[in-house]
Amino acid sequence: MTTGANTDQTQWHTVTCKEIIYTLPIRYQNPVHIAQGAFGSVIRATDTELGKQVAIKKMFSPFKTRVHAKRTYRELKLLMHLNHVDAQIVQLYNVFTPEKDVNQFQSLYFVLNYCQYDLNKVIRRRIPFTEELIKQIIYSLLRGLKFIHSAGVIHRDLKPSNIGIDENSNVAILDFGLARVASDGVQTGYVATRWWRAPEVFVHWERYNDKLDIWSVGCIMAELILLRPIFNGTDSIDQLNKIFDVIGTPDLTTLNEICTPDAICYISRLQPKAKVDFNHLFGFKYQQGGADPVSGVSQQGIDLLDRLLTFDPRRRPTAEEALADPFLSDFRDPTDEPSMEPVIDEHRDAEQSTTQWKFLTWSMIENFQPPSWINENIDVNME
Repeated sequence: MTTGANTDQTQWHTVTCKEIIYTLPIRYQNPVHIAQGAFGSVIRATDTELGKQVAIKKMFSPFKTRVHAKRTYRELKLLMHLNHVDAQIVQLYNVFTPEKDVNQFQSLYFVLNYCQYDLNKVIRRRIPFTEELIKQIIYSLLRGLKFIHSAGVIHRDLKPSNIGIDENSNVAILDFGLARVASDGVQTGYVATRWWRAPEVFVHWERYNDKLDIWSVGCIMAELILLRPIFNGTDSIDQLNKIFDVIGTPDLTTLNEICTPDAICYISRLQPKAKVDFNHLFGFKYQQGGADPVSGVSQQGIDLLDRLLTFDPRRRPTAEEALADPFLSDFRDPTDEPSMEPVIDEHRDAEQSTTQWKFLTWSMIENFQPPSWINENIDVNME
């Protein structure tokens, strides 16, 4: 495509990484495979015009069905709306397709800021996180969520592998493939990888709000302390039981107020479980004879985690409320927490055909303008 933001992309080359073929503008060189998921694959490449490393995501079959086409449209819409120089979220540098016109349009690529690591890989090193580092990571995640939620968007898939992190522990929330604009009505049922999924998804299917993301932050914070997922259920029922093993069984009043009749019936038949001692599970741990903790968090950290992992989403804090928690006071600067105007998407609930979603996506690519700030923070250590 040689219109809009991509008028300079008239020369292309084809490369293969991990048996996946990429057709790229020649400015992107030295591709290296990073990751592959259900909806796309990602490579690292050198942007020879910017002089820095970038990540390039190739969408798999973006217009295979109407559902795929709508998901593709939505992801690009949100990436473009949320593009910001300093909001702790993934940045969109470019978007392109090698196809020449909309009738041939079948492939789509996003060029994003490159993160050296993801949080899952860091956790899997099994090296305990200091309390200061846990504070920094959780503050950064909540700062990013404040920005996302201010735009009326729910991420819906927060987990360690969707959080980029660099050698200075700077964090970026990645992968908006399941994100969507919040609604007061029925939401789409599938959200989040199970282990980080909020309980309201199980007990009131399709009725949730941005508090869903706050629960995921609580799961991630617990994982930073324990160095393992806290709720590793094997299916939806087991997931709910794993949650109750830690936070206890909710009382009947709460169940009646926020659960479906089927969920109330199931949970009320369970043997009641008491909440575990969060101080014992998440508090400071010491080596024998040592004065300094080797893992865990202080009482303030435990109190914040207790708020984040609240069964009732009505009692869970918003991102902004969580940012004001005393545990994060060393990092917080309310004047340096960006927000964004809400997404206005006249097509949000539209029942378009695959072809119509394709035309809408094509139009967005034509109108995309790379942000001016992508030339900042030049990476002088290109590999």
